[in-house]
Amino acid sequence: MSRVRTLVVLILVAVTLGGCAPAVSPDEQAVRSTIEQYNSMLSDGYRALNMNGMVQFATPAQAESEYVHMSSLAEGGIRLDPKLKEIEIFKVSIEATSATAETRETWEYRHYSRQTGELVLEEKALVYHLAWDLEKQPAGNWLVSDVRAISATSTNEPQMPGTTTPSPRKKE
Repeated sequence: MSRVRTLVVLILVAVTLGGCAPAVSPDEQAVRSTIEQYNSMLSDGYRALNMNGMVQFATPAQAESEYVHMSSLAEGGIRLDPKLKEIEIFKVSIEATSATAETRETWEYRHYSRQTGELVLEEKALVYHLAWDLEKQPAGNWLVSDVRAISATSTNEPQMPGTTTPSPRKKE
């Protein structure tokens, strides 16, 4: 009898510890997927100097905001190559046709000269805590309508290629 009791206790402990995670609604899955696809399309857009694909995952105003930033860099002679290294999506809240979420994202950026193609600046381990607003469309898909930085930190100084000296920064 004690073996049966021990077995029952072990099964209950395994079930308790092993995966009673709350179910995620289809809308929450769609919001999470939209954020991930937005970030992927954003990276591709910077790399290709073409943000047209953003309209699949962003409202027209938000897509234009990303286009303006990309074109400002391009006019300054820079092509950005961003790489999302890690993302954690949390605090997803959905009400009818609007949603909010927060993410913690770790990015790396390489800045290339548009004239020579040379790497001119590399930034690693930039961690952003972002707030996201999304709108549900009549077709049922979600679009990002706004992304705001809550905080941004870096554990590394930007590096100029060919040097081991960090770029100058004001010491406080």
